[in-house]
Amino acid sequence: MNNLIIVVIVFAVAIGLGILANSNYGQYVVERDQRNLQASVADCKNLFSQGMKQDDCITKSLEVFGTDYQKTQWEQRLDYP
Repeated sequence: MNNLIIVVIVFAVAIGLGILANSNYGQYVVERDQRNLQASVADCKNLFSQGMKQDDCITKSLEVFGTDYQKTQWEQRLDYP
């Protein structure tokens, strides 16, 4: 009976740690993608002068690292002359 209690406690702790790790990983991914997006946009600005090539570079960076909201904002900016 004592062994069963220990096994149940170990499983409960493992499940709790798994939930915490998954939660923290999601936040880590968001922060990582934002850092990568900032670096990528900075590279686009350094590599290309303002114009179509720079816009294409930033668009591709947003497709990879950007959130849906950021993509929408970028597309709306491009719609205005």
